[in-house]
Amino acid sequence: MLVSIVYMSVATHEFGEDELTEMLAGARLRNEALGVSGLLVVKNGRFMQLLEGPAWSVDDRFAAIERDPRHHTVRSLIREDIERRRFDGWSMAYRGLDDSDLASVEGFSPFLSGTLDFAPSFDRTSAAWLLKWFRDRDLVED
Repeated sequence: MLVSIVYMSVATHEFGEDELTEMLAGARLRNEALGVSGLLVVKNGRFMQLLEGPAWSVDDRFAAIERDPRHHTVRSLIREDIERRRFDGWSMAYRGLDDSDLASVEGFSPFLSGTLDFAPSFDRTSAAWLLKWFRDRDLVED
C-alpha cells in the first residue's frame, strides 16, 4: 500500500543556499534508499513537504522529520492512501536561485516559479491544492 503525507513546519533559522543544497542531496539519498518520493518546498522560513511511498517508509521519514532540530511546529495536514505515485523522484523547491542555477542542482524543482504543472489526476487533489496555496502566499517568518 502506498501512502502520502503532506506536512508543514517552521525553520529554526534562516537557511542559506549552500545549506539547502546540502539538505537536498542528503534527503535524495535517504529517500531513494527507502523508496520515498515527493516534493519539499522551502519558503520564508517555512517548510511544506509531500512524502509518498510504502506506508512504513513514509511513516519512518515523517517520524525522523518530527525529531529534526532544524525545524519545529511540525503539523501533518493530510495523510491518504494513494494508488500510484504522483512524483517520480524526490525534489526540493526554494527561493533564491536564479534560472541559470536551476539546471546545475540535481533534484531542484521549479515549483515556486509556477512553471511546474501537476498531472491532471493529481492537480484536483487536496494535496495539490495545499502545495499551490503554500506557493502562492506571502508567508511571514515567525
